[in-house]
Amino acid sequence: MPIKMVVFGATGDLMARKILPALFFLYKKNKLPKNFRLIGVSRRELSEESFRSHARVALSKFDAIKKDRKIESFLKLFSFVRGFFDEAYTYEDLKRMIGSHCKAFFYLSVTPQFFAPILKNLDKSGAISPRSHIFVEKPIGLNLKSARSIEKLLARYFNRQQIYRVDHYLAKDGLQDLFNFRFKKKSLESLWSKKYISKMEIRLWEHKDVGYRGEFYDKVGALRDVGQNHLLEMLALLTMNKPKSMKGMDVQKERAEALECLKKENLNDIRKLSFRAQYHGYRGHKGVSNVSKTETFFRITAYLNSDAFKGVPIIIEAGKAMPENRKEMVIYFKDGKRLVFPVEEHKIIYQYVEEYMKIFEGAFNGDASMFVSSEEVLASWQFIDPIVNAFRKNKVKLNYHNPNTYPKILKK
Repeated sequence: MPIKMVVFGATGDLMARKILPALFFLYKKNKLPKNFRLIGVSRRELSEESFRSHARVALSKFDAIKKDRKIESFLKLFSFVRGFFDEAYTYEDLKRMIGSHCKAFFYLSVTPQFFAPILKNLDKSGAISPRSHIFVEKPIGLNLKSARSIEKLLARYFNRQQIYRVDHYLAKDGLQDLFNFRFKKKSLESLWSKKYISKMEIRLWEHKDVGYRGEFYDKVGALRDVGQNHLLEMLALLTMNKPKSMKGMDVQKERAEALECLKKENLNDIRKLSFRAQYHGYRGHKGVSNVSKTETFFRITAYLNSDAFKGVPIIIEAGKAMPENRKEMVIYFKDGKRLVFPVEEHKIIYQYVEEYMKIFEGAFNGDASMFVSSEEVLASWQFIDPIVNAFRKNKVKLNYHNPNTYPKILKK
């Protein structure tokens, strides 16, 4: 059956930096499905050939690709539909291009404000079928209310098996190795409980600063940027029960149940268990308010209500302009030993590309285990929302630190 991937926002940054190179490397390794085609949708005035030229320029920015002879044959798989997301004629053209006997993968490489008109018009045109799937990027909402609204919208047009919510951290080698260590090999799983474990730490330090993302970052902050998704998915992998099978919704179910066990703290506890900071110079980035109170670093101590880990502190922290790149999960045992799981086990040559290759392979093969379920999204927001609100209302003091230093965290 022909496979057609339809990318809305096909001339944007996500397409250029992640989707295109990942698909090219799969093509080069003969791992794309047979009869694969890509249809780009954008409002830019491009012909099919100029869209291919646009994609060629984007691919040429990767040293390992720019001189590859397979680029031209890869680009022959591309088509283009020019139109606006809220106009019916765009979808009439798109429906004709998709045809009636194929499996379509719709990729929403657009901001959430366009989700509703795109889905409404796809449905109205008849482009959505029981064989269709849809990719949605994080963040899904900026709070619990907006996340519920997006989930309700998605459920109106697709069933749960058709929706692929992307969190590329679930495709990282280190997280897959943790999963294999716990559930696929002989391991220390029998020791994996409060009886033997005294503490867990999960950190995502980035040496680089906010850079060109100032306008976006100042509206979101570190906690919503990586805390609600990446860090909590890592926490779920550390604390989930063994799934019935190693694939798909069985894995999603156990991750969701772990997140649903997160203890929701009141304001007094949030003050005691949370810390936030901003590095000096952050307000000088383009798009950042000169009186910004947005955190570029946070540290939260979380607890689970589950029998296996009740009372075990789980510290999650992340920040920009940190002393080094340090992305890891650390397990401390009561006997003084510890286990360290690095998130990235080798030098990343092209950030995101390897992860998106795995994401697409999983989707094309029907494996949902590397994608996030609706239950996971909502459970993570239920935990994060009160903390976000406490940060926004300055109920948790904003501290400051010099760039490329670890913030001084005072004991409370």
